[in-house]
Amino acid sequence: ILALSVGVRRDGRPKDTAANIRATEEFVVNVVDGALAERCVRASAEVEPEVDEFELAGLAKQPSELVRPPRIAASPVQMECRLERCLEIGAQPQFLILGEVLRFHVAERVWKDGAIDPRELDPIGRLGGEFYARQSDLFRIARPR
Repeated sequence: ILALSVGVRRDGRPKDTAANIRATEEFVVNVVDGALAERCVRASAEVEPEVDEFELAGLAKQPSELVRPPRIAASPVQMECRLERCLEIGAQPQFLILGEVLRFHVAERVWKDGAIDPRELDPIGRLGGEFYARQSDLFRIARPR
């Protein structure tokens, strides 16, 4: 199960992401790396629902195998999901979306020794507003056995 939070548009309507997930009960989570960051931010523009954000951002689509929404072809990790639950929470509505991951797609370049290598992944995280972060200060702590 994974969780994501989706806000509302400036006009108070649900963002397309939340509306589409609620309508179809399917979605894809694409990990954004440094190479995709600017295009993926471009895809987050508040546009009318009929606008294809993939086209707007110059992102190539790849068909999913188990869900209807397409994947971002260049994303190093893609997760096809089925909606488990969508909760509307907070004074200004936010949607807390819980999804069951049905299928993982992992690019060979980030798969090392049976796991995703975060150094090869170069994931980008949104902090809020126009701020993003790279996970560049990695360290390892062995788990007890």
